[in-house]
Amino acid sequence: MKSIQEFGLFSENDTILKRKEKSIDNLMKDQDIIEVLSRLHLKREDIEENWIEFLDYQEDLKKCKLCKGIKDCTKVSIGMKQNMELGESGQILISLSPCRFGSQILENQRILSHILLKNVSEELLLTTSSKIKDVATQDPQPTKIIMNYIQNPQSTGLYIYGRPGSGKSSLAGFIIRNLAKKEKRCGFIHFPTFLMDLKNSFGEEGNNETIELLKNLDYLVIDDIGGENVTNWSRDEILSSTLAYRNQNNKVTFFTSQYSISQLKSLYMLKQGDKLRVERLLDRMKAVSQEIVLKGSDLR
Repeated sequence: MKSIQEFGLFSENDTILKRKEKSIDNLMKDQDIIEVLSRLHLKREDIEENWIEFLDYQEDLKKCKLCKGIKDCTKVSIGMKQNMELGESGQILISLSPCRFGSQILENQRILSHILLKNVSEELLLTTSSKIKDVATQDPQPTKIIMNYIQNPQSTGLYIYGRPGSGKSSLAGFIIRNLAKKEKRCGFIHFPTFLMDLKNSFGEEGNNETIELLKNLDYLVIDDIGGENVTNWSRDEILSSTLAYRNQNNKVTFFTSQYSISQLKSLYMLKQGDKLRVERLLDRMKAVSQEIVLKGSDLR
């Protein structure tokens, strides 16, 4: 709250009392203050006793009226607005509550709190319907399938593939946002980056917890399948074992990739003796997901 001096309400040539009276006269003409006085059944004397509180409240309202979005908020408590109420003993109380923009921040925080494993941007995890309009225009049928899935989640996930920039990750982000909104335990990993981080963290505390979380999340997006540096370890010990566990325990998995499931075969074949391992892995992918192809051009 500002001090009297910061409001610039008096100078060497004015007395505080005169400036205060003039200020209160102006407050009494302010429509927002008039509404507060009417709602709380207050009078001029109440403003006189709580002068600075009313000035601060007035200034807060002015900032809100000029605000066009959370990025324009100049307040210390960003996204919050002041409320003036009466306490039990009749004293004037100032409290804070989210403004229309602040409410969205809190909602986003709530959504993100249910995405327990992630290594992608919050912007991607908070993808809204407005951000996938271009994808829907280019590929209406796949988008329709995804919208229907969100309305009626299935026991199997989706395998979304297509050329780079076609909107695969955005659609996956849209899916996971809506599932997290329903307070499901979710995760979204960019698989190539996840493997590098996992490999670099071997021996560190929490590594096993990460693997357990990967296996046990209710809904998991594995982004950019086929884009990783494929090794026996990444293919068999991480990807294949994770999918086997998730399938056995009815956990839903989504994938995005530049490749169809059948096209992954050549990528995961490291040597001639890998045929059965790779076929088993691809069979697991097919068992836990429905393939959807995006045919649109690069939207980036």
